[in-house]
Amino acid sequence: MAVVAVEQKLPVNVGVDVGQIRDNTALAVSEVSQLDTGKLRFGPSPKPAHLDIKSGLWIPAQDIYPVMVTEYTVRHIKRLPLGTSYPDVALHIADMLCSPLFAGRDVRVLIDVTGVGRPVYDDLDREILRRKYGIWNRDGTFQPGSKGEMARLRLKPITFSHGEKYNRSTGVLAKAFLVSRLQSLLQGGHVHGPDIPEMKATVEELKVYEIKVSDDGKDQYGAFKTGSHDDLATAMALSCLEDPFSDRVTYSKRVY
Repeated sequence: MAVVAVEQKLPVNVGVDVGQIRDNTALAVSEVSQLDTGKLRFGPSPKPAHLDIKSGLWIPAQDIYPVMVTEYTVRHIKRLPLGTSYPDVALHIADMLCSPLFAGRDVRVLIDVTGVGRPVYDDLDREILRRKYGIWNRDGTFQPGSKGEMARLRLKPITFSHGEKYNRSTGVLAKAFLVSRLQSLLQGGHVHGPDIPEMKATVEELKVYEIKVSDDGKDQYGAFKTGSHDDLATAMALSCLEDPFSDRVTYSKRVY
């Protein structure tokens, strides 16, 4: 009986920056992968790979691990048309997540719920549940959902705050952390994207990102110049905020 290998699809992060009435809502989809750096890290009892003389079998290395670096490839980034209603924003995102391109993947959606983002989050959460488990129509018929396809989808609300940290458990995120992380990833060459106008606009947004400190000592981050936007940059930064591979790490006494 032949054994068929199952292709492991790469995880995907979706960043959503919900715009106000006069601002666009921006979306960014990043595929997350890992690249072997060619370096190794050794645990407390490393043993190199070797040929066992008695059995004639090749024994793989033990307690020796490759050093991997996480890469983010932006597959989709766009602004929704100005004036798109919040329910329509939620429907657009839900429709996108139901695309076959997301099937079989670990998908996490990080959406800014600071201010006006909360209604979109609530609408999207309800729409995802409806599509997972199905709904009863007014005529009494049941429309089944696609629970299996969306079982690996995680919707995570992000609340911006002051400071310099990110609390993964609560989703409270300092804008300083978000911006500095994205800039560090870009400078290290770990974020890749297509040569399209939206990516160029994102880079321009990062160039005009400013830090302002109010009289009461609170910091503010964003594009404060007249006519400037930071929605694409924020959406892309959210899509690069978390590393799905780090969730799979088992902590031990390894030496890094």
